[in-house]
Amino acid sequence: MKSKICWPLILSLCLIATLIGHAQNKESFVSINKISIQPRELEVRIVLEADSVLPILKTYYSRESPRTIIIEWDKVKEVKEPKFTPEESSLIQNIGVEKTDNNQLRLLLHLKEQVPYRIISDQKSTVIELIKIQRALRKYVIGPEARKSLEREAKPKIILKKIDVLEKEDRIDVIAMMSNKAIANVFALDNPLRLIVDLLETEYTPDPSTYRVNKVGVKRIRAGQFQEADPMISRIVFDLAQPKFYELNFVNNKLVVSFLKEAVYQAVPQISAPPQEKPEEEKIKEEAIKEEKGKELDPEAPEYLPPPPAKKEPTPQKEVQEQEKPPLQVEKFTPKTITEEEEEYSGEIMTLKFKDADLRDVILYLGEFAELNVIFDPEVSGRVTCDLVDVPWDQALDIFLKINKLGKTLEGNVLRIASLQVLTQEQEQQRRLRQSKEMAGPVQVETITLSYSKARDVKTLLTPKLSAQGEITVDDRTNTLIISDVKEKIELLEKLVSVFDTPTPQVSIEARIVEANSNFIRNLGIQWGFRGIVDPFYGNQTSLRFPNKILADGSVIKTGMITKGIGGPLGGYAVNLPAPSFNTVLGISLGNVLDTFRIDLALTALETTGEGRIISCPKVTTQNNMQAEIIQGRQIPVQTVANFTVSTRYVNAALELQVTPQITAEGTVIMTIEIRNNAADFANLVNGIPPITTQSARTTVMVNDGGTTVIGGIYRTEDSVTREGVPFLQKIPILGGLFRSMSRTRQNRELLIFITPRILK
Repeated sequence: MKSKICWPLILSLCLIATLIGHAQNKESFVSINKISIQPRELEVRIVLEADSVLPILKTYYSRESPRTIIIEWDKVKEVKEPKFTPEESSLIQNIGVEKTDNNQLRLLLHLKEQVPYRIISDQKSTVIELIKIQRALRKYVIGPEARKSLEREAKPKIILKKIDVLEKEDRIDVIAMMSNKAIANVFALDNPLRLIVDLLETEYTPDPSTYRVNKVGVKRIRAGQFQEADPMISRIVFDLAQPKFYELNFVNNKLVVSFLKEAVYQAVPQISAPPQEKPEEEKIKEEAIKEEKGKELDPEAPEYLPPPPAKKEPTPQKEVQEQEKPPLQVEKFTPKTITEEEEEYSGEIMTLKFKDADLRDVILYLGEFAELNVIFDPEVSGRVTCDLVDVPWDQALDIFLKINKLGKTLEGNVLRIASLQVLTQEQEQQRRLRQSKEMAGPVQVETITLSYSKARDVKTLLTPKLSAQGEITVDDRTNTLIISDVKEKIELLEKLVSVFDTPTPQVSIEARIVEANSNFIRNLGIQWGFRGIVDPFYGNQTSLRFPNKILADGSVIKTGMITKGIGGPLGGYAVNLPAPSFNTVLGISLGNVLDTFRIDLALTALETTGEGRIISCPKVTTQNNMQAEIIQGRQIPVQTVANFTVSTRYVNAALELQVTPQITAEGTVIMTIEIRNNAADFANLVNGIPPITTQSARTTVMVNDGGTTVIGGIYRTEDSVTREGVPFLQKIPILGGLFRSMSRTRQNRELLIFITPRILK
């Protein structure tokens, strides 16, 4: 009885579990329905409309193509690449989609330049926001969403109480504590690169602050009050080393701006829907729990939840190796700074407008703005008239000093202004002091053994960098540099040696010479003659006394002592036009009973067809910027007589390849190529020496790594027709074929030279 009851129950449960699993399996894949582009004044938005939240694995700028953003999805159905033209956006070059795994897709955004960007997701759409870099921001621009919020809502003033910077190994989090949620206006400025986050209708109560970070691509963070009215604006400035991916989320009344190491985005920032009304008891319980954790809630505003931790999936071994090992050209051609960095303007942006103002007052105003103490030399004077909009204060200071032929020095927080002549004299005195210290300082001796470069070549490069006491000696046996100099110079020379003594990449060059020949020969000829005898001996004489006898036949036609054509029964032909060369003969002989009239006919013919192909494939490997040569063939001895002296020289009749490769920063190869394919023609000897048939090419080309190009080609066609015949008679229709012969020759020669370089990594 129990078994009868249990089996239907078990089957029902299995069926329900299968249906649920199938439904979950079906729902686990997300479908992208549409991809659209929304150009705006401050940013460009790419909107991806889907049937649910897109599960994004990570996003980053590609190392192989630095201006390409890659976004990887998991469990997303394949989507067609959007139709897009670069004219639709001043920032996007192209958009592509490619499949990397059974369940993974990659969105490729090819940009015209690198820009900061972020990703915003909700239940139905994902927005990729590309922040335009403003080159010259003449007026303050507010984004459309911020403008709508300002027009729609008349919010009270918001207080920005505090800014905390949390530094972790893989990220930087900047947390702004506010009295209420504010409207954020985000844009980017160039020279230097800065990401600006303006909080509208917000008052910054702390003192202006600066945080030096120098991590994960963020150099410095600055905060302060930018504008006090219409509207009131608090500004947070992020000085970036390069355009990066960032996150900007509101968590309750906190603004969180995050920058991740290597711009890897591990989860989707989700915008939760506004909370639904709950019973009063549940609200009290939730508030009690969140108060214990030290968090505050704003039930009226939707929350921007922080990204949940993503599952760490195993990365394929090949992908890991590609990420850890950058391309060869990136390492070799990246500029390296040895001694000093280029000066960049990183001061706070400000607008200045003066007319005939005293220079000292202007500089004192800038010093007060930058919180610096200012001191002037007695001879400093001048006037300033300017109208500068959105320039760093330190750049404005340099401009004012250059106009008045003045200079500055900064020692601690004291800014000194003096004439260029005074500062130049002081610098010259300091330089002499340094030189005297170097001369008086102890001399150190360092030995550096080189691995990839010749010590004598490196010595030539290092000698101009030595001090007056310095000396470099080379040990050729061990390829070692012996450097003796002061400590400061030794450090510089060691850095230079580390740059010069690097492995030189190698290039493998493969050439293919394809030579194709085809020929066609057709010869047609005819020989015929007749003999007729009228003679009383045969009883067919004429009825005339003269001529009573008649004999007509074809004579033997000779060229010198050789009979032309074939000899016929009659001993010759009246029409003797055989083919120039033949291998087929058809002979016909006709005569009467008494053999008093006879006709002989011979037809000669020849047709020849031939095809040939020769492929030569020399291959050579050499180092970058080093010439390589490979030869295969024979040498022909040529004797010459001069002043009763016999001398012998050898001429190459061979396949030769000479090439000098140069690897570029983009990974292409520029090659100077000289290739020759010479062959001896033993069929046409001159004094026992064969002439040389030459095929050669000399050029300079640029080819992609592993690509193939045609560097030369020759196509030659010879077509000749020769006709021999009896004058006038050969032109008679139909019967003219009995009085002419024909010979036709056609030859085709085709030569192609291919070249393929490969960089050996």
